[in-house]
Amino acid sequence: MRNEVVEVIIKNMVTTSKGVALFLGNSEKTFIIYVDLLMGEQITSYQQVRNVTRPLTYDFIRNLCFGFDIDVQCVVITDMKEGIFFARVLLKQKHEGIVKIVELDSRPSDAILLALTHKRPLWVDRRLFQDLPDAKDLAKNWTKG
Repeated sequence: MRNEVVEVIIKNMVTTSKGVALFLGNSEKTFIIYVDLLMGEQITSYQQVRNVTRPLTYDFIRNLCFGFDIDVQCVVITDMKEGIFFARVLLKQKHEGIVKIVELDSRPSDAILLALTHKRPLWVDRRLFQDLPDAKDLAKNWTKG
C-alpha cells in the first residue's frame, strides 16, 4: 500500500470565510482542504497542549477505541469529486484471538482528527495527490497576509 499513498502533514491552518483552510502536504506539494470552524478548532486543540475538564467528542472516540481494543491502522484521503474530498479509515480489533479488520468511509476532517488523536500518519492516494494543484505559494501568501 505504501507505493499507492503519499504521507502528508498539516503544514498550516488559516481561518477563512469558508471555515478553516487546512494546508496539507510534504516537501513535494501542498494542497488545501476546507473544514468547518468547529472542526478546525478541534484539530488545533489536538496540536496544542490542552487542559479539558470533560472529554471532547474525539477524546470519547479515542477512549472507546482503547476500551474495545480497536487500533486505528491508517487514515487515507482517497478521492475528490466535485470539490469534495473523501477518506477511509482502517481499524483493527483483537478479541479472544480473533482479529477483525474494518474499513470505514469518513469525512476527511474526521479522519484527520482521528489520525491526530491516535498518533497515526495521514496518507493521500498517490494519484489524487499528483492530480491536485500545488498550493505552496498560496500557503506562503496567506501566512504573510
